[in-house]
Amino acid sequence: MSNFDDYDLRRGSSSRGRSVNRNVNRDYNRSSNRRSDMSLDDEIELYDYDLGSEYYDDEPADRRSASGRRSASDSRTGARRSSAGPHRSASGQRRSSASHSSYGAHSGSRSGSGKSSNRRPSSSRRGGGSRKKKTKARRTIFVIEIVLLLVLLVVFFFWNKFGKVNWDNINMDEIEVNNLDTETEEILSNYTTIALFGVDNRSNGNLDSGNSDTIMLVSINNDTKEVKMVSVQRDTYLQITEGTYRKCNYAYNHGGVETAISMLNTNLDLKISGYVAVDFNALAKVVDDLGGLDLEVTQKMINTNNPETGQNALAGYIAEVENVLKYYPNEKDYYKQSDCYFSSPGVYHMNGAQVVGYCRNRYAVDNDYGRAENQRMVVKMIVEEIKKADIGTINKIADDVFPEISTSLSLSQCISMATAAGDYEIVESSGFPFALKTTTISKKTGSVVVPCTLASNVSKLHELLYEQEDYDATDDTVDVISDHIVNETGFTENSAEVTQESD
Repeated sequence: MSNFDDYDLRRGSSSRGRSVNRNVNRDYNRSSNRRSDMSLDDEIELYDYDLGSEYYDDEPADRRSASGRRSASDSRTGARRSSAGPHRSASGQRRSSASHSSYGAHSGSRSGSGKSSNRRPSSSRRGGGSRKKKTKARRTIFVIEIVLLLVLLVVFFFWNKFGKVNWDNINMDEIEVNNLDTETEEILSNYTTIALFGVDNRSNGNLDSGNSDTIMLVSINNDTKEVKMVSVQRDTYLQITEGTYRKCNYAYNHGGVETAISMLNTNLDLKISGYVAVDFNALAKVVDDLGGLDLEVTQKMINTNNPETGQNALAGYIAEVENVLKYYPNEKDYYKQSDCYFSSPGVYHMNGAQVVGYCRNRYAVDNDYGRAENQRMVVKMIVEEIKKADIGTINKIADDVFPEISTSLSLSQCISMATAAGDYEIVESSGFPFALKTTTISKKTGSVVVPCTLASNVSKLHELLYEQEDYDATDDTVDVISDHIVNETGFTENSAEVTQESD
């Protein structure tokens, strides 16, 4: 039973009743003054202490009674504030309002069963929370759908672009590899080693054969994404197949890419992961799509003539490239004289054909190893420009260049590398052999670059690409090849006339 059930608050039938009545009125007036600026709905919300029937069902009986009394007092106060105000009759007596009936129902109910039959249901509040949860769930599903759609679009983009590439399904596991020790095998497994071939295929129009004017080894640290690049001079004297020694670019021209990769593995103690072959047309298109490159023309380039033609060597190479690419369809022989000749040394902004001619010039740049250095410089410049390019430029490069590419890398490998392109950084590059001497062994071989010696150069190669210090070349393969070259040429480590350092 409520504390107030013994008293008639309207008549004040006892002193205790009058006292309580005065207190209630005083509380009401004080509260009304404090809340004069509040709206009716605000006050209803402020004094709504409905905790739900579950609260009372789980509470012990003795605590329920106390809770019921507190709630009844608060509920009555709230009910009075939610009415239109205290109603009085003409005689000045306060009339009983609906709030009193509601109040009594609450009090009696909670002191008894602990449940209120007239209590405002809380289902609307729980329903609001349920609606919010459903709305949040719908938003989450919507976000997931958008993310999935974006992923599908990216996959479709790469699939569409990489579909233009000439995929080579050669089995890299069948390519010849030396009998490497366990430590070296483990170290090489932490890197992705790619052989890059720049092919002059004007005579046949395909990437399966041709002179590999450019041979590069690219070592990618799988953890740090650091990239190291080494040019293998095309004229380097190596074993092509067992018992056959020629310039190393002979392997691609006469045995295709599989023979070329096998040659690199056996001569250099490598385990190449895959290859990429590009026609020099592709280089010109990349440069043009990027808007050209700034390259330095030296006085030596201006003065040096091709001994076979008697013409300026750089001019001749540029004219040849523009002619092959039909760079200027409306010009006689498809090239412009103004593109080929430079009156004074300096830095010039070159188009794609000029850059390719610049990379192919070997007469004013310390022969083959000087040319390879220029090629590495251009590759690094292209990589940096691509990293800064917008999506439209990247898209154009993909459309123009991918048809000019052949590779053994899988689609997943290419997509993985493409998406992480911004993480890669070329940290070091150089040319191989590091210690060398040029000579003409025979009319058949022509002028060649001789490593002095092959074994010591291979040891330095592994130190640069894989950070293997004091690497010991394989006894049954590299040492045998190295000894053969020493015996044939008479060149030892002390014979080296050129030493290539890192760029």
